[in-house]
Amino acid sequence: METIRLKLPNVDRVGLVLDISHTLVTRRINIISMEVEPNITYLELEAMPEKVRREVEEALLSIPQIIEVVTVDLMPHQVRAEQLKAVMMAVSDGIVAIDSSGLVTQYNPAAEQILHLSRDRVLGHLLTECLPEEMPLLETLRSGISYNNQETAHEQTKSHYLASGRPIFDPAGRIIGAVAVLKDISEVRELVQSVTGQMPAAFERIRHESTVMKRAIAMAKTIARGESTVLLRGETGTGKEMFARAIHEASPRATRMFVPINCAAIPDHLLESELFGYEEGAFSGAARGGKKGLFEYATGGTILLDEVAELSPPLQAKLLRVLQDGKLRRVGGTKEIVVDVRVMAATHRNLEELMAQGMFRDDLYYRLNVIPLFLPPLRERPDDIPLLAELFLQRFAARMKKPVPALGEDAMAKLIRYSWPGNIRELENIL
Repeated sequence: METIRLKLPNVDRVGLVLDISHTLVTRRINIISMEVEPNITYLELEAMPEKVRREVEEALLSIPQIIEVVTVDLMPHQVRAEQLKAVMMAVSDGIVAIDSSGLVTQYNPAAEQILHLSRDRVLGHLLTECLPEEMPLLETLRSGISYNNQETAHEQTKSHYLASGRPIFDPAGRIIGAVAVLKDISEVRELVQSVTGQMPAAFERIRHESTVMKRAIAMAKTIARGESTVLLRGETGTGKEMFARAIHEASPRATRMFVPINCAAIPDHLLESELFGYEEGAFSGAARGGKKGLFEYATGGTILLDEVAELSPPLQAKLLRVLQDGKLRRVGGTKEIVVDVRVMAATHRNLEELMAQGMFRDDLYYRLNVIPLFLPPLRERPDDIPLLAELFLQRFAARMKKPVPALGEDAMAKLIRYSWPGNIRELENIL
């Protein structure tokens, strides 16, 4: 439909909109839309012959407090829509917005590139139908709680990104929608490189001077080049998770997810569903549509099973099947799901003793212990204590916005002589 758009600067008064409407209705002019701002009224009218248009403009000018009649290209809401469209097209971050029913209302080109899903497949569809990995946005819609930089990877679409979500409120404070901002993980890495001048090397965060640590790091760098399962051994607080993360970041899987989980921190009945996921109706309280487990989320990347010795016999058997076949079944499910995950495990326990006691499966041990990596306790690397102490003091001083304190010779000597049963974690806590 062809339309004309008019801008009417005016002096505000009671009844002005009524007079404008009456003037148009009496001439049988169809009003498509009307927008009122302080001292300005905008009209979008159905197209009319030029003669009729001149008569309408003269009639509008005759209304008291109408100053002039000006033709404009767009209505204010159309201007705002074009501005929003320009912003959506220009930003490098992906933007996905939904309304109160979960329908996708905004989906920009950057989101298409990050998610590898076309606009036609997403825009105007329910979020649950087209972007199941963006379920946190539905929780934000329900609760009004934001989330920041949540790492998400989706094997089917080969997408890997950080997502932040915010609720959208109306003037009365009611939630009317939600919006997610997506950052491609490769762009995040490039940003780090542009700011720091270099990519953070995987093993540079492991501060050391001792020969024993140099050997451990050299071994870890070799391990990073392969795909074999790794078993990290060492006392509590020796940095097993830090080593595992460094191995992942130096590996061909570095652009995918690293998922650590402490097997001792989660009750057994919850740990199974966390690791392997569950189907809808698997148990009371199961989410609608089921839920992916950490093995599925980590597909293409690496999972670290910290405190693996604490797994129950049933979970040991289920883990063994994943290691043997690369397949799993969700809790309550019958379908076999293929996962491509590099598995690392860590423990401070003596697995050989646990096997002798029948508390840890022999076959699982041999599957996990393909490449063992032993991390030395702090008492065996005294050369590293001054370096670590300085690092922790600098970190704490920066956090507290205070000058970095200096350790005297006597204090440092005591730190070096101490046996450190809690290893690096204990040193950090003491400082």
